[in-house]
Parts: sequence; structure tokens; C-alpha cells
Amino acid sequence: MVKLIKFLTGKKSFLLFVLLELIAVVLIINTHNYAQTQTHHWQTAVSGNLNQQLSKIKYHFYLQEYNDSLLRQNASLLNKVHQNIKQEKTASLPGEFEFIPAYAVSNQYHLSHNSMIINKGRLDGVQPEMGVISPNGVAGIIQKTSGHFARVISILNKDTKLNVALNHTNYTGFLQWDGKQPNRFSVIDLPADAPVKTGDTIITGGESSIFPKGIPVGIITDFETVPGQKSYIINIRTFTDYTNIGPVYVIKNIYKKELDSLKTTE
Repeated sequence: MVKLIKFLTGKKSFLLFVLLELIAVVLIINTHNYAQTQTHHWQTAVSGNLNQQLSKIKYHFYLQEYNDSLLRQNASLLNKVHQNIKQEKTASLPGEFEFIPAYAVSNQYHLSHNSMIINKGRLDGVQPEMGVISPNGVAGIIQKTSGHFARVISILNKDTKLNVALNHTNYTGFLQWDGKQPNRFSVIDLPADAPVKTGDTIITGGESSIFPKGIPVGIITDFETVPGQKSYIINIRTFTDYTNIGPVYVIKNIYKKELDSLKTTE
């Protein structure tokens, strides 16, 4: 403390000079509009830049929370949109489907039988044989669950066949993958009477209790009739990029068990 006092005493002339300079600057700012304006501009610039950087830092830390919130909102919108479509087109039961938001924490696409893991499981209401969609279309079907995770059989699976339909019609067929390109599929067994055109959209057919009708699948790139049969082989490009799966939605059919029990033959 004594050393500090001696130091300040030895620098008293310099400290007095600095104090007087500060007083002079304050007086100039308070009495001159130009100085006030420039000072305010500087303060605004510094404050704005600081707030921007703080906002970026906050956004980084809360990004996951923002994404989760958006997924929940989108799931709610999907519930409402799907219910409105059903009410307009069919006599479907109210609240038949629910959409549970999730993320793919791992995803295969280079094998002949691919799968993915999502971060929602049995404790979130996810059960085997529930459909999974991405924001752009069909993704897969739940195979098994743990408390907090679930394994999904990807559509990129040579053994998977999915009931699909030509958009705006009741003509249906089956989607299958040849194990090659992850965004190229075929639709088989679509009747030759169907008004197929290049550029048409293929959607889920709705004949199973897993996917509701109308979920986008892909767009027709080319097609041909099967020799000796009255059906098409159709090639499509999927809307979903299966090499880059992130947010997904699990589709829960409230009446699945009841429907499946009626379809079971003894």
C-alpha cells in the first residue's frame, strides 16, 4: 500500500494532466453537437457489434433447443394438415395419426440392407412397425426400440416393399430398391391403365396401417410396360436425400392394432 501511495505521489503531475484531459473531452462532447453525434455513432457501432457477437454465441448454445422447438411445431402442423386432408377426402376417424419429432443419430446408406438410429424410443411412445418420414418424404419403418432410441429399417433396403400410388389417382403399386443409387427406386405392379407421365409424383398408397396416404416419395423419371403383363416398371428419383438424414417424424397410427386385428386371417 505504501509503495502504491509513493507511486501515485510521484506521478501526480501526469495523473492531474490525464484528469484535466478527460474533463476537457467531456465538456467538448456536452457542448458540441458534432462531437455528441460522433460519440453516439461510435457507441452505437460498438454496442451493435457487441450485441451481434453475443447473439451469435447465444444462437450457437441454443441451436439445439431452437431446432427441437421447430420440430415440435412442424409435427403439430403435420397433425393438423393431415387431419384436414383426411376430413376433405375420406371419412377417416379424427386424430387417426400423430407425428413424433426425432433426429437420426446414425444413418447407413452404402449397404444393401441399411438402417438408422433415431433419438426417440419406447418412453416417447415409439413402437415397432411405425412409419418414419423425413421433411421431404418417406424414410423407413421402426424395427426395434429401447427406452430412448429406436432402430429404423431404412427404405434403402432390398427386402423392403412399400405400397405407393400415382398422385391424384387410386392406382397403386410397390416401391423397391435395387441396392445401387441411394435416391433411385423402381415402382412395380402399377396397372398399365394408369395415366403415367414423366414428372408425375409417387406418394404412399395408404393401404397399410403404417403410412397414411399422400406422403411424398419421389418423381417419375422414366417408365416402360412389362412385356406380357399389364403393368408398368417405373423409375423414380426420391425427394429425400438418404445420404443426409437429420430431422425425422415417427408416424403413430392410433388405431393400428385394431386395424391389424381385422386384417389377420385365422
